[in-house]
This record gives sequence, C-alpha cells and structure tokens, in this order.
Amino acid sequence: MSKMRKEGLSRYVDRVMKEKHLSRSDVKLRSGGEITDSYVSAIISGAATNLSVEKLKALARGLRVSERRLVNVAFGHSERVESDRTVDQSHNLILLDIKNKSIISTDVAEIVLEVVKLPAAERAVVLRYVKRLSRARRKPQRRSKSA
Repeated sequence: MSKMRKEGLSRYVDRVMKEKHLSRSDVKLRSGGEITDSYVSAIISGAATNLSVEKLKALARGLRVSERRLVNVAFGHSERVESDRTVDQSHNLILLDIKNKSIISTDVAEIVLEVVKLPAAERAVVLRYVKRLSRARRKPQRRSKSA
C-alpha cells in the first residue's frame, strides 16, 4: 500500500472514529475481536502496511462502514457515498484477495487464468469441485484407537 493510500486510510479511520465517538477498544469490540486496538492505532498512525482483506473487513465492521467504502479509501479511490440499496460488494474484497495471492503464488494465477477461459457452465462445475475439495479438507479426521 503506497504512502498516499495509507495516509488516506489513516485520516478516514481517524475521522470516522471521531464522528462516531469511538475508541480503539470500541472498534475492536464491534469487529468481534478480529482486529486489535493496537492494530487500529497502527492504521491511524500509518504504521500498518499490507492490510489483509480480513483486516479490512474487520475494520469495516468495527467502524460500521461498508466494506466497499473502506476498500475504496484504502486503495486511494474516491470516498463515494454508497446508497443503502447497494448490493453486498464483498466479492470485490475476494477478488482483491485473489489478486494479491496470485501475485505471490504463480500456481494460483495459473488456476485463475484457466478458469476464466471456461464457459459459465464449466466454471460452475469447477466451483462445485473446489468447494467439495475444500470441505473434505476441513472435516476432522477420525483417529483410530490403537490397541
């Protein structure tokens, strides 16, 4: 995240907290503890770099602002006012996360490039397969009792 972007996010977070009379602890509590008060302080001071998608989501929850608005500010876009009718834009955060991971990991980038080339029906099949694979990995493994 560039210095200019960090400053924009820092000022925005500081301003929202002042407008809503929030302390760093309030933001922590509102985020469900997913962001610490010291991390909020680091964001305000501009010391926090490379904020993850998860941290941006937690910060948005803690500030009670839309994720999209926070992402716009974090990445130097205008701080447009979103209407209440705006559809959940969390997919933008997911795409941002994929972009960051694909920069770091060439295999993720290659997977994304191949999937994008597929027709919609085939992408749906791939998605079902990946979800099934992911669920299988998360299931706790049963341990057999040894005699």
